[in-house]
Amino acid sequence: MIWAVTRKLVSGEAIEKWMKRAGLGNNAEAGANEQRVEIIESKPERTAEFKSEPKQVSMTDFAFESGLTPGEYIVQLLEGHDGKRRQQELIAETGWSRSTVSRLLGKMEARGEIVRVRLGNENVVYLPNFVPTFARRIDPVPIPER
Repeated sequence: MIWAVTRKLVSGEAIEKWMKRAGLGNNAEAGANEQRVEIIESKPERTAEFKSEPKQVSMTDFAFESGLTPGEYIVQLLEGHDGKRRQQELIAETGWSRSTVSRLLGKMEARGEIVRVRLGNENVVYLPNFVPTFARRIDPVPIPER
């Protein structure tokens, strides 16, 4: 870490005012007028060591750069992992925000492109042909149209 050093010269007049506020005697005041005091302050300097968080990728930029729609990309990710993936893993792999991925998966689920199954505190996303039998017995919660 790099430290920035700031040097300040303080005049005798400033020291005199400080001593009056501190309640020091007249003897100290006489000596204060004759001398200049150098105060050194040091604090860490902000440098390139402080890295910013990576920016989230917008879906429009992604579609423009990759030539795929976000839905097609999610399907490709699921196909590459045996038809299933945790929703948190999809968020990490895409770089999109949680709400963006959740809205996209909700729309895809409403169209029948994927199936989301709640397991404990997380969602597991499946392609329709890869849904395990235990999840088929559970009726999905209807998603209201917006």
